[in-house]
Amino acid sequence: MNLNKKHAIILAILTISIFIIRILIAFSQPGFTYESYFHLRHIESIKETGLPLLNDPLSYGGRELRFLPLFHYLIAALSLILPLHLAAILLPNLFLALVPLIIYVIVQKITTNQHIPLICASMSAILPFLFNPNSVTPETLFIPLFLLTLYAFLNLEQPHYPYIYTLLFIATTLTSSATILLILGFALYLLLCFIENRLVPKQESEIVLFSLFFFVWSQLLFFKETFLTQGLSFIWQNIPPQIIQQYFPTASLLQVIASITIIPFIAGTVVVYKNLFQGKNAHAILLISFALVTSILTFFRFMKLSFALALFSIILTLLFAFFYEELATYLHKTKMSRKTFFLPIITSIILAITILPATIGAIHNQQIPTTSEIEAFQWLENSTPQPGGVLALLEEGHLVTYFSKKPNVMDDQFLLIDNVEERFNDLHSLYTTSFQTQAIDLLQKYQIRYLVLSPRAQEIYGIQNFRYFDPACFVPIYNKEVKIYKVTCTIEQKTPPLQ
Repeated sequence: MNLNKKHAIILAILTISIFIIRILIAFSQPGFTYESYFHLRHIESIKETGLPLLNDPLSYGGRELRFLPLFHYLIAALSLILPLHLAAILLPNLFLALVPLIIYVIVQKITTNQHIPLICASMSAILPFLFNPNSVTPETLFIPLFLLTLYAFLNLEQPHYPYIYTLLFIATTLTSSATILLILGFALYLLLCFIENRLVPKQESEIVLFSLFFFVWSQLLFFKETFLTQGLSFIWQNIPPQIIQQYFPTASLLQVIASITIIPFIAGTVVVYKNLFQGKNAHAILLISFALVTSILTFFRFMKLSFALALFSIILTLLFAFFYEELATYLHKTKMSRKTFFLPIITSIILAITILPATIGAIHNQQIPTTSEIEAFQWLENSTPQPGGVLALLEEGHLVTYFSKKPNVMDDQFLLIDNVEERFNDLHSLYTTSFQTQAIDLLQKYQIRYLVLSPRAQEIYGIQNFRYFDPACFVPIYNKEVKIYKVTCTIEQKTPPLQ
């Protein structure tokens, strides 16, 4: 990697700027995203015991959990010297702030123009904002590891890089099951090279084969029980059919273009066409393979749309390098080559079109609980010593377990949960039914002692209060923006008389 001084300074400023902006946004919010509290509980457990909560007594009232733990161990390690809240903000945002630097070195490898790497790195400055600055999830580590693994693969012919690739691939595999994207991308790349009668270096074939075997072995090691008990539903994370559309929505072409912006989309389309049907650039074919695999996995709902769009944006940014290189070459052959200001103007327009809308959109799409919601769940822990479960929305399930330290009815970790569809229907009924006997029966079924009615729940279900509310059975114990009730009624189960 050759990095001139001017580019090094610009990249340093870009990386530090992204990091500072993300940190400022993160500290301006009352907390983390809903999903983040699931990971924070396991980070706390690792910090205290050295192990994550493989047997969680609070989620779903008690269940087993299986997940890949590298991300959690890294945050836990940093929290040994910093407060957990600070570590959980700094490290994920640092991971994502490094994305432009990694994009730079990849583009430097796949192109010859000395200006293109810096342009693509600047374009990729929007990519970290595809992830919420308050998000504490493994995906924030997976993205830079994915790119670094790809860079190592591109340099396999150099000494030591096979070992670097191996270490990076292992780290990526222990971070997220989305590593399957790397396997399938490499496999499609080898297939396309075979179709075009392109000679593939033996080292590439061997490293892909190793990657496949290690990935399968590691997934069986962590998720063997899940595979055996849930079969194919594991692919869709055992998500209840009622909300699978919410987790894996279908996106129109216009939605995709709006998310990744028009310029990278057009550039990527042109590069895909030229290299699949006209060109012979091996690096372009490799990136096109990842773009195709991402599209296919998203179409069949194997990958969440938001995560898929982030990966797709990264791949298109890399493909844009080929488009810009051809554009620059063409312009140098015309009279435009005499106008030294033309390319800088085009570059500025491209950066403005891509960076500004994405940054503004990311800032306004924060999915974070409000201060009043966090205070309400904290109050539950401090003011309700009695045991018992808590009724809250599905997305609020992690707030229940993290802040109130009480069992929830449901959260968004569905693996290894039996009858998840029935449980979701029951949760829905508790917010919609008008029949008190039905509600109390369900409350007893899940051993629920406290009901939480947040503004979010009121908006989703179009209610101001539970339709079965009766002060004699549901005593208000917290009445602010969020309402909390204590259940005092039960339904007695009468024993039938002896014959």
